[in-house]
Amino acid sequence: MAYLALQAGQSQSRENLAALLWGGTGEEQARANLRQTLSVLRRALRATGREWFRIEGDRVALDLGDADLDVRRFEALAAGSASEHLEQAIALYTGELLEGFNLAEEAFEEWLRTERERLRITAVAALEKLITCHIGGNEPGASIPAATRLLTLEPLREDVHRTLMRAYAAKGRFNLALAQYQSCADTLRKQLGVQPEPETRALYRDLLSRRMAAAAGRPPEEGASFEARPQTRYVKSDGVNIAYQVTGDGPFDVVYVQGWVSNLDYAWDSPRLSGVLHRLGSFCRLIRIDKRGTGLSDRGTGFPTLEQRMQDVRAVLDAVGSQKTVLFGSSEGGVMCMLFAASYPERTAALILHGAYARGLWSPDYPWGRTREELEEELLAIEREWGRPLDLRRAAPSLTDNMVEREWFAGYLRNSASPADAISLWRWSVEIDACDILPAIRVPTLITHRTGDRWVKPEEGRYLASRIPGAIYVELPGDDHIIWGADSDRLMDQIQRFLVSAPLAPTESALLTVLHVDVQGAFSGRAKDWQDDAIRQLRAADGDVIDLRESGLVAAFRQPSQAITCAFDLRGRLHHFGLDVRAAIHIGECERQGGLYAGPVLRLAAGFADCAGPGDIIASRTVRDLVIGANLSFDLRGQLDLPGIPGPWPYFSIGAAPKS
Repeated sequence: MAYLALQAGQSQSRENLAALLWGGTGEEQARANLRQTLSVLRRALRATGREWFRIEGDRVALDLGDADLDVRRFEALAAGSASEHLEQAIALYTGELLEGFNLAEEAFEEWLRTERERLRITAVAALEKLITCHIGGNEPGASIPAATRLLTLEPLREDVHRTLMRAYAAKGRFNLALAQYQSCADTLRKQLGVQPEPETRALYRDLLSRRMAAAAGRPPEEGASFEARPQTRYVKSDGVNIAYQVTGDGPFDVVYVQGWVSNLDYAWDSPRLSGVLHRLGSFCRLIRIDKRGTGLSDRGTGFPTLEQRMQDVRAVLDAVGSQKTVLFGSSEGGVMCMLFAASYPERTAALILHGAYARGLWSPDYPWGRTREELEEELLAIEREWGRPLDLRRAAPSLTDNMVEREWFAGYLRNSASPADAISLWRWSVEIDACDILPAIRVPTLITHRTGDRWVKPEEGRYLASRIPGAIYVELPGDDHIIWGADSDRLMDQIQRFLVSAPLAPTESALLTVLHVDVQGAFSGRAKDWQDDAIRQLRAADGDVIDLRESGLVAAFRQPSQAITCAFDLRGRLHHFGLDVRAAIHIGECERQGGLYAGPVLRLAAGFADCAGPGDIIASRTVRDLVIGANLSFDLRGQLDLPGIPGPWPYFSIGAAPKS
């Protein structure tokens, strides 16, 4: 009936109707189906008191008479130019023709696709005329519903995005105008991989200026450019809501990972920090996050692991459509950025570290770390002073006498975490040790440090530079640890200069976790059974098989927790086959060429497996240090020395953490 109704009363041959609706059957069956359908419809419509079908020989037509057909009324109204008629037309266009209807007949579906597109084009034209009417009538604000509707039909229309930005601004709703720009930029980036046109970016900058000028009660300055407080958005990562903000529209994507705790919104209340964020946003698209358990992200999520934080960053990058990103980590945030760069070189354009460190605690080969006693003193001080104006003598000596900045920073910390969470996260950040992964970082790297930094000593920055291949080290004058301290412009200059000149990052190698499993008693003829089962377990854990033998296997994982979980699962599963396993896990740089893996990490994993007893799961110290926060226990079992590989290498047996 819909097909006949849209033929404007013109009759159609039975042959045409049968082929259209039942083309997949034989001609005789198709005609029989048509006769039966017409008979059923005619009987059903007799209750209306009139005959709707006009059948003359082999021709069939639908006689609508004075019946109201919404499609025809829509087309008639859309053809007009009066705004009230156009409004009525758009109200009738509630969706595509016969939405949700599917007849699995190619001829009919082709007709339906053509009609849907024709009506969509008619709706677009009506919306364009309606927007023109409102703007021509000096009522740009009235065009907002029509422009919004038009973008649902054609989301890549930058001219419509600009119209909507101007319309919001005309009503004084600058935040919505700026948010519309961000929506435009996100859509273009995700669907086309491009930036907005220069005209759109220029309008954005103009609206920023007008918005900030209006807030300050003064006219905007010619050429001024300001950054409004951006919208906070959320993305789910493993069930946890991660808050993020995006500012700027430069050619580089930069994700900034701050140390310890943060609050995205509260950061804008500091003229110093907001000035640094503005500067970063002037030459990049700046992506900032509140790490899980802090700021605007979900709180009370338990002790985080570096792996979880990497997953959170990946979720944010996916949400904003960033395929390859510059990682910028300051202080403790640098550790996660280093691990991310080593683990995901294909997602990392470059790495920037400021005031960063490789290890939190003192050791003979890392004498700049804190002692256990110093750590406990710091934790007591945090608990004692929490909420008061912060003592900045170590974090930012230049701001010690600035009571406004001290008060703001105290409020910033209070709004970033509770005292108990702040203490736990501080302890967690000091327990981290990333020394062993540094040689696996193969992306362009800039390391900056202040000569007089009292939180993280400059020797720690030099240590990073000496162990990250090809890293550029720049030591800046000054004593402030935070990036928004004194002389922050010089730091921003270094970052901008580095980004402009940084070469493309190679991706031939990556940081991988290797699981080496020896299967004892596997020579009993049941090798294929346990191997098939083991491969299923590996795939479930996102592992790749490196080597599979009758007596064992070697597999690679992106994250150490995946390897640990898989090792426990394999031990349990193979026990059902009457087999004992001994397993070892190590993490390090691994090269892959033509499907073959190579690197010392493979020799070390095999060596650790040789040290394991039946049923043991052994891990290197590197693995232990990177899964801090996981519900696991590690008992020191010994140390390994291998010819040609500098050591020794302590190793630990893994078990479930005891319940408290």
